Amino acid sequence: MTNVSGYFFAQLKRALKLAPAQFLADFLICVCAGVLVYLLVAQGAAEAGGTKYRIGMVGDLSDSYLGFGIAALQEMDDSRFMIELVGMPEEEAEDALARGELYAVMRVPDDLMEAVVSGENDSLITYTAAEGQRGLGTMVMGEITEIASTLVTSSQSAIFAMQRVLLDRGRGEELGRATDRLNLSLINLVLSRSGFGEVEILGYADGLSMELYYFCSAFLLFLLLSGLLNCAFFVRRSTALTQFLKARGVGASCQIAGEYLAYLCLVCMGLISLSLPVALLLERGMFGIPEWEGMGAYPFWGFLRTLLPVIFMFAALQFFLFEAAEGIVNGILLQFLCGIGMGYLAGYFYPAAFFPERMQTVGGILPAGAAARYVEEGLSGHARAASLVAVFAYFTLFFALAVLARKKRIGRE
Repeated sequence: MTNVSGYFFAQLKRALKLAPAQFLADFLICVCAGVLVYLLVAQGAAEAGGTKYRIGMVGDLSDSYLGFGIAALQEMDDSRFMIELVGMPEEEAEDALARGELYAVMRVPDDLMEAVVSGENDSLITYTAAEGQRGLGTMVMGEITEIASTLVTSSQSAIFAMQRVLLDRGRGEELGRATDRLNLSLINLVLSRSGFGEVEILGYADGLSMELYYFCSAFLLFLLLSGLLNCAFFVRRSTALTQFLKARGVGASCQIAGEYLAYLCLVCMGLISLSLPVALLLERGMFGIPEWEGMGAYPFWGFLRTLLPVIFMFAALQFFLFEAAEGIVNGILLQFLCGIGMGYLAGYFYPAAFFPERMQTVGGILPAGAAARYVEEGLSGHARAASLVAVFAYFTLFFALAVLARKKRIGRE
């Protein structure tokens, strides 16, 4: 134990000498990453909250029934939050569609309402979207068009049937009033259709909002790649030194323990240098995280406590990779490739829920995936012991592998 503590304090002095330069590197990289994440989140929130499908309507829109229907959609129906109908000449609509200013163009035939009133239904609305707009939006608009057609034809059939029943029973004087009542009932049925169900937004990773998800992912990615920023700690290592230490009674396990603890302190100091400005920004409400709204930086300190097991595990992973690599350059390349690959599969760059099922399975098994699962469960209030056990199991594995790699290095001489 004395050998470990003495060697640890010697390595800690090295870490403290490297700390100022590492703080500067951490700060500059995190500022750039923070600005990028903030812009991406702000852009995504703006698109989610304010973007509408602008659809140009071409044709004769002067009919009172058609005009009333368009006005109802734009002022009373829930679709007004997603779709904006804009009347314009055909040439202007085609030019706007080509420039990407319109999502699609709907061409209304001049005799549409006459055909609907007469029951012929032989005049069709043409819906035109650009080639690049194929996808979910086009499918949704196709379904909306189909629903609208079904509503029109079904409503039309109901009105005609009601009128025929009244005429057959000699109650023609009630025809106008009954038709108006049925029309109003059908209109209310369409406009109140949002009450038929409830929309539940699950969010990302056990219900986290987009802002909190990417905030968490940014910190996890920083910890996963911190070996690149702290690579100077592993420079100038030699087998002769490890042999000398072994001869003085400091074996491979003691060497790894002392160096790992000093490296862990360096990683924690880098995390602190990042956390202080982040806490200041959270106090001013700069990140706009819905779950932490109005609470300042208080939830952030709990988030850092949740990160502690992950810090231990990622530090052990980085230490093992540098220990297993031949030379500092190979160690840096190995850190970069493993960090980027695992971070992508674990969903640090893009939500893993959108990946194919096999990729999600692989990403969840990896150390980065285990770390993300543990932290996200802690943030959502559904922490499970199995996730914490997985993180510590990886920590134990990487520490043991680093010891074996050091023994192998010592055994070469």
